[in-house]
Amino acid sequence: LLLIDGIFCIGALLIISQIFTKRLIEHITNPLDALSKGAKRMKEGNFSEPVKYKGDLEFEYVCDAFNEMQEHITEANAEKESYEKVRVEMVAGISHDLRTPLTAIRGTIKGLKDGVATTPELREKFLDTAYRRTIEMDRLLERLFYFSKLETGNMPLFFEKIEWSEYLEDYVKRYELLIENESIKIKIKDVKKGLFSNVDREQMKRILDNILENSKKYAETDKLEITINIFEEHSYVVLEISDNGCGVSEDKISHIFEQFFQGDESRNIKEGNGLGLYIVKYLVDAMGGSVDAENSNGLTIRIRLPIFAEYGDLDECQI
Repeated sequence: LLLIDGIFCIGALLIISQIFTKRLIEHITNPLDALSKGAKRMKEGNFSEPVKYKGDLEFEYVCDAFNEMQEHITEANAEKESYEKVRVEMVAGISHDLRTPLTAIRGTIKGLKDGVATTPELREKFLDTAYRRTIEMDRLLERLFYFSKLETGNMPLFFEKIEWSEYLEDYVKRYELLIENESIKIKIKDVKKGLFSNVDREQMKRILDNILENSKKYAETDKLEITINIFEEHSYVVLEISDNGCGVSEDKISHIFEQFFQGDESRNIKEGNGLGLYIVKYLVDAMGGSVDAENSNGLTIRIRLPIFAEYGDLDECQI
């Protein structure tokens, strides 16, 4: 009887252990199966279906983390697709931008070859038109060159101490020489003297050039007036560049510094590639500052840069 009882107890224990082992295996493998199926769906390109599991909190946390990862990958893929789409559109836009001056240059040269320009004055006019078109092309290609260097992180900054009133007066004088035949008026207003910053002189010129070029394209006014103001605010130098144009619609003004953003989506009306103000923000950030924009009887772009301080060996910085 004792032997029979022992065999019966051992058999019962084996059966019970098998039942619990099976349940434990199912308990562990169910969420693992769900995760495995989710990973397989992702491998096949399906990121829309989440992993569904209800049970132990520990496994629910793992499945929730998996679903969050899937959502992040979905968002990243959407951003990448949007970015690539914009890049393709930008290439098409650049082709359009380059075609316009190239067509004008080709027509001008052909006119000279065909003897259309019969007087020295007319020949000078033709050559002047071709020259101005080459400047347009050079500006576009230079901007793309800088964008490429920014994308690869191969843009060196050479910091030096500048005095703002002197720097801006010199900049405006040189810029006015380039636009002497255009109906643009630039004035410096209430510039406080004795304000210094550590900036890259050439890249600061590029920042100002891009802002003024943006006003020329989008202000939509016959007589463009640009006002430059600079003052001290806490430990920053604040540089304001304002125009008397139409401004930017409120739903778009927060996006004007984004890569490839164009306020006017019709390229037939205004030529642009959405890089100018993006480069402005990139360079200002690299110099330790910030930039924003607002509508104030036109568009005002406000740049904040640290007031000069002794930084030691800060002659060159790779961004």
